[in-house]
Amino acid sequence: MEIIKNIYKLVGIVRHIDLLRLEEGAKQCLTQFDISFEIITARSSALKVKTRQWKCTSGQPLEIPKLISLTQDLFDRFITGVPVTVYPIAYTPAVADEVEPDWISDKMLNMGVTLKDIHQDTGVDRLNLSSWIDGLQPMSQDVKAMFFYYFESIQLRKNPYSSPNTFNEPCYN
Repeated sequence: MEIIKNIYKLVGIVRHIDLLRLEEGAKQCLTQFDISFEIITARSSALKVKTRQWKCTSGQPLEIPKLISLTQDLFDRFITGVPVTVYPIAYTPAVADEVEPDWISDKMLNMGVTLKDIHQDTGVDRLNLSSWIDGLQPMSQDVKAMFFYYFESIQLRKNPYSSPNTFNEPCYN
């Protein structure tokens, strides 16, 4: 099984046993940190590697400098004398990840939205809605996104001229 995408590009540059060891190291990174690697280009004079961290199930996501050093350390162990350029892609959580039952309750209270309003606006049955809001039923990512964008749309309806991405600080030029 190919853990490092395009590892075949290293054939002829790296000994076969080191390719196997490199794959094993990459497998450990994948299981521990949800990090994957892809060889972009491989020459005996330079190596370019894309490193991506996916949603980190084991804890905090790694920052870009840590992704770079982890990649360089891994590849330097098995490929000596070849500089490794890393193209890191850090994990960015989805905006809906923050949606939890308490978040929904706060939004409902602050915006004056009732369970009946959500039911009428979305068409989702009240039993499921109340189960999610009360924390009795776990929410899928789709359900979290529905709640997030539902409350975003309510906010836009109340104030159609404000944009959440607008810079609202005064300018003193």
